[in-house]
Amino acid sequence: MTASPAKNENGTTQALLQRYHTVMQRPSVEDAAQSRLLFRVCDRQLRNWLPANRGARLLDAGCGEGHTLAYLRSRGYADLEGFDFSSESVALCHQAGLDFVKQHDVLRMDAWPRTEPYDLILALDLLEHVPKEKATEMLASLRARLRPDGGTLIVRTPNMGSLFGAWALYSDLSHEFGVSEASVRHLLVLAGFSPEHVSVRPAWEAATALGWLRDLYLRVVHHAICLSLGRAAPRVPTRNLLARGVRHAT
Repeated sequence: MTASPAKNENGTTQALLQRYHTVMQRPSVEDAAQSRLLFRVCDRQLRNWLPANRGARLLDAGCGEGHTLAYLRSRGYADLEGFDFSSESVALCHQAGLDFVKQHDVLRMDAWPRTEPYDLILALDLLEHVPKEKATEMLASLRARLRPDGGTLIVRTPNMGSLFGAWALYSDLSHEFGVSEASVRHLLVLAGFSPEHVSVRPAWEAATALGWLRDLYLRVVHHAICLSLGRAAPRVPTRNLLARGVRHAT
C-alpha cells in the first residue's frame, strides 16, 4: 500500500510511512467486523479477475496491513506472497498470521528474491505513492514478473475523473499523483502491455444495502454532471478505479 519516499528521506512522506497505520488510523486484519466488510469489497472488485486455479502464484505489492492477502487466503489461494515498504504494516501482517510478508521497496523489484513468474500481481492503492517519473518503470518491473502467457496485473488507484478524485488523492500526504481512466491506460501501455489487453472499470465499494444505494446515487449524479462533456466524459464514477493489464508474449 506504500512505496518508498520520493524525495527527502527525512521529510513528511518518510515520517508518515514510518507510522502509516497509526497516523492514518487504518483497521487491522484482526478487526473482525472491518475485515468482513473489506472482504466483501474485495469480492466485489476482484472476484471476476482472479485466477480460477487456486494454485496460482499471487503477489500483493504494497500489501498494507494484509487485508487483501487474508481475503485471498479465505478464498483458497495458497501460493501467496506480499510486501510493503512500511515496517509497521509488515509487523501487523505478521501478527495476523501472514508471516510470509516482507518489507520491500516496489521501486527495487530487481532485488525481489523470487524468480518464478506470477500468475497475478496486485498493486492496490500503490501507484499514487510512486513519483510520476517512476510510475512507468515501476509498472514495467511488475509486468516483467508476470507469466508471459496470460499473467495479470491489477491496479487500483484514485480516479481523477470522479467527483471525489481530488479528495481521494489529497487525503493522504504520501500520494504523489493521480490518473484518469485514460491516463492509466496510457501508463500500462507505456509499461509494455498491449492496448487490447488493458481494461479499466469502476472500483465499487458498497458492502451493505445502504452502500448500494449510495453507489446508485453516485452513478446518477456523475453522469448528469458529465453530460456537457459528451463523448469525452469520464465513464468511471467511483473515487478509485481498477485497471487490468494482461501480459502476452510478443
